[in-house]
Amino acid sequence: MPRCALLRLAILAVSLFVADPGRLWAATLHQTGTIEALIVGDYAGQRSCAGLLRQGDFGLGTFDDLDGEMVVLDGVVYQVTADGVVHRARPGQTAPFAQIVRFAGSVDLGRVDGLDLSGLTAALAARLPDPSKMCAVRVDGLFPALTVRSVPAQRQPWPPLAEAIKHQSTFSLADVAGTLVGFYTPPGLPSLSPSGWHFHFLSRDRSRGGHVLALTAGPAKARGDVVTSLDVVYPTGVLPRGAVAAPAAGTE
Repeated sequence: MPRCALLRLAILAVSLFVADPGRLWAATLHQTGTIEALIVGDYAGQRSCAGLLRQGDFGLGTFDDLDGEMVVLDGVVYQVTADGVVHRARPGQTAPFAQIVRFAGSVDLGRVDGLDLSGLTAALAARLPDPSKMCAVRVDGLFPALTVRSVPAQRQPWPPLAEAIKHQSTFSLADVAGTLVGFYTPPGLPSLSPSGWHFHFLSRDRSRGGHVLALTAGPAKARGDVVTSLDVVYPTGVLPRGAVAAPAAGTE
């Protein structure tokens, strides 16, 4: 291609970015499985961790048999098992449910210092550029208090999610620095993802984490990416007729 043509393309790209800086950083959400399948107890792995990392570097989910909490941060998949230990997931481990994006943090969602979980979610919701769209959110900072959980691997025949969660292990963390990995889902997608906010946590030293049940934020900063496209790998199994996609309290 002639040099002048390349120059015109470069100028066009810059002008598009200046006119709409979010345009070049809009996120595609790659979802494995559905919350509907998880709720009724389908914990069969659909996609490997290696496959997830080909789609993005930021996300959350769970593992085959509902074996712990998944946190994908900075291009690494971590597994928080029911004993509270954080492991680097093996490339061949599989996920029945995962949400993955290539995170850029193009939306500044501001400080969230001093907020509890309900205050955090309310503040972030008020700052979303478009609450009708899904959004990936990263919150980095210090957390004076956190309550997280992990669920043990389930044996077949798998119980429904609400029953499996009754056997969760919970952990109280104090004065821990780390990252919240989260997604916001607007109302209207109950079969795909729980409406509202869903956060997993990973400490800065990669030693503690889990699904977030409660928190108090210290100095902390939030950034996000608006999801403008979504692809879904549906579970291979057939859901029971009449299955209702109403998330139980504290769902995955």
